[in-house]
Amino acid sequence: MYKLQIRKEAIEQKQEAFAWYGSQRINFGNELLSGVGACLQKIAQHPQHYSRLNDRYRRIQTKGFPRLLIFEIEAQSKIVYIISLFHTSKNPKREYRSEE
Repeated sequence: MYKLQIRKEAIEQKQEAFAWYGSQRINFGNELLSGVGACLQKIAQHPQHYSRLNDRYRRIQTKGFPRLLIFEIEAQSKIVYIISLFHTSKNPKREYRSEE
């Protein structure tokens, strides 16, 4: 099992998405949080199973929402850094280049 560390940017993006989805329909924000939580559990168990975005980052799609969790694995210390809750209307390959 890997330890997860969620970056400030990802927390802020989750809060913004929760507020927006919550304003669209009752409990919709909670559904997003449930989907994000399920993704976090999967990442903690097997982070290598998810698609590479590039040499540095990987991604997992949240079920039912146009959002990707972007993360980086530090294999030696068994830590996964959650970098972003990214909206799929944007291009993650442009935003998260390997050389960063």
